[in-house]
Amino acid sequence: MNKKTFLLLAFFNLNQLYAVDFKQLQILLEENSNQLELKKYDIDISNEDMNIVNSENYPSLNVGFNIEDSKSLTDNTNSTSVGDNNLVNDSLKKSYSYLNLNYNLYSFGRLDSKKKTQEYKIEAIKYEYCQEKKDLILKLLEIYSNALTYQIKIENLENIIEEKNRIYELKDRLFSIGDVTKIEVTKSAIEVADLYSQISDNKKELKSFYEQMIFLTNYNFSKNEDLEPLILNQLEGEIEFENSSNAKTLISLINSKKSEVTLYEKEFLPNLNFYSKYDFYGASDNSYKTSIDELRENSYRFGLNLTVNLFDGFKTSSLKQKATLELKQLQTKYDLEKEKFDNEILISNQNYQMDKLNLENKLQNIQLSLLNQTNTKKLEEVGEIAKIESINSNIEKIYKHIDYKLNEGKLAYEYTKRKILFEGEKCIVH
Repeated sequence: MNKKTFLLLAFFNLNQLYAVDFKQLQILLEENSNQLELKKYDIDISNEDMNIVNSENYPSLNVGFNIEDSKSLTDNTNSTSVGDNNLVNDSLKKSYSYLNLNYNLYSFGRLDSKKKTQEYKIEAIKYEYCQEKKDLILKLLEIYSNALTYQIKIENLENIIEEKNRIYELKDRLFSIGDVTKIEVTKSAIEVADLYSQISDNKKELKSFYEQMIFLTNYNFSKNEDLEPLILNQLEGEIEFENSSNAKTLISLINSKKSEVTLYEKEFLPNLNFYSKYDFYGASDNSYKTSIDELRENSYRFGLNLTVNLFDGFKTSSLKQKATLELKQLQTKYDLEKEKFDNEILISNQNYQMDKLNLENKLQNIQLSLLNQTNTKKLEEVGEIAKIESINSNIEKIYKHIDYKLNEGKLAYEYTKRKILFEGEKCIVH
């Protein structure tokens, strides 16, 4: 490696120690955001809800055990029942155990509707995660862009102060020989003081934006660490609302609600279940332990159960009507969000074109300012007054440079915002 290359690399690495770019902060935001972590929990919870729905595909199996002491107070030994109650007709210590199996053989599409409803809900929550991530990145971008604005102002105002101090010193010398009044010297001093005040205010604003970025990204900026400018390129392609995370979320919720309406329509269809039960029984005149030891197979039963919901007090019809209204509400929201999205894209495109035109105009202004500065520098040899004019010309150039850099920053902001919107639509959550 030659000496020149080594020095260039060393300079680049040194710069990297004191500058951070937007992409770095975006990665940290995605890794450290508590809001995104909460959304991930929502996804996990909705997946567990799907497991609950899927559990209806399997039979339920349970076991039970009873032990009791019965004492008949009559001589009647015949079994007697009244309603759901069986009267005791013996005096024994009894043990009873059972194995119970139930299985839903056919629900006439209800389970499929439940699955579809939950699948669409999971899909919607995943798209909500993508939308949340995109919104946070756009929020970070806005803060980053505002911070860059104040960084540019501070850097250039400090240069202007240097030039204004030169003018003050020149005027002070001119005052000592009687070429300018004390008022002009005082005016220059006030201008310098005002610039210091502006820089102080700008630094407060910049500090506030840094604190907001720290909150979003959990990144601790080192002392004097600057922000890299946003990358500026040409806008490419068009963003369709149908491909946005917001639209996909609403479409998934609409499909979920449609499945819910279908589910309520199937509530009055039959439900076919299989059941079986295996009983164990033991008894003793005087010992619980003996009754347990005497547990033996007693009986078993199995069968099919068909149930139909004929009337439930209008509960199901009300639930269906509620779901239908919620479906219409989601469809209306989709239309409103589309109008809002299309309007935002239109404004973004217009802003970009206007900022691009302004940037070209400001670049021409800078070129004219440079030409003017060259001409005034030729006059510096004439005397102190000409030097002041030359410095003022340089100050004018700095102000034009500020305007140019701020406009360039706005253009880069619009481009980066558009790029984030494009990348956001490629978001995939597993």
